[in-house]
Amino acid sequence: MQSAVIMKIISLQSSFTASEHEISQFVIKNPDFVMTNTITTLARKTNTSEASINRFCKKIGYKGFNNFKIALAQSTTQMEQLSDNKEVDSSNMLEYLAADYKKMIMNTCAMLNEKDIEDAASMITFARKIFILSIYTTSFAAQETMFKLRQIGIDVTYIAEPLEAQLALENMNSDSLLITVVPSVISKDIIPFLEKVKRRGVKSLLISGNDNPKINDLVDLKLITPDHVIASNPLVISNSLMYNFVFDTIYATILRDNKTMRQRKLSSNTIIDSFQSAESNLYEW
Repeated sequence: MQSAVIMKIISLQSSFTASEHEISQFVIKNPDFVMTNTITTLARKTNTSEASINRFCKKIGYKGFNNFKIALAQSTTQMEQLSDNKEVDSSNMLEYLAADYKKMIMNTCAMLNEKDIEDAASMITFARKIFILSIYTTSFAAQETMFKLRQIGIDVTYIAEPLEAQLALENMNSDSLLITVVPSVISKDIIPFLEKVKRRGVKSLLISGNDNPKINDLVDLKLITPDHVIASNPLVISNSLMYNFVFDTIYATILRDNKTMRQRKLSSNTIIDSFQSAESNLYEW
């Protein structure tokens, strides 16, 4: 199981320079060495400079090498405490995939923090109109979230196509919130579209499995999840579970903090349960 800091480095790899790539690969493979050595030693090991290492640390969100080392040590300790070190039988597919998903959820937890989740919940609660843009496999989690938000009285429009996005842009303003759910922020047309959204003064929340510094000035808040490629069985594991987990955490925070919306959710559940019960009666013999 990777630590949160290592996961963040992996998610940012597409934005690294050649020297930053060398540093990142060494850190990923040798976190213990990095935690116990100086910046001078690390520069020598990676054939880079101390200045390059400090730039690398700043790019991934830390003030410098010392702050980076502390965060790496703390996140590594957290992961060790979360891991039960139980050997998993890879021939038992049920146990194997269950363990893989457990690790991915734990990694997702490690990459999030409570303040960002609370900020995301506040952005959703106070927006007059919400637009959810999703592409590829993120559509499943996005559409379920749209349904849940509508249950508590929030006006949501779902966007899945480029033309729909351009048309929706004309109806966005400073009271709107755009939630972008994408596997990668470097996906075609995402950054240009977010630039247009920014110019209109629309608040923006990004949820993605891949980070990129270019996006920092375009969104108000971003939540990065681990990508399935780091799982033990990446050919099978889906990113949808991680996106659903993030959305459910935000949704739970909204219901916890807003009594009115919590009551709306309970009322909606009653209606849904009644409808399902009436439908099932049609098939009783």
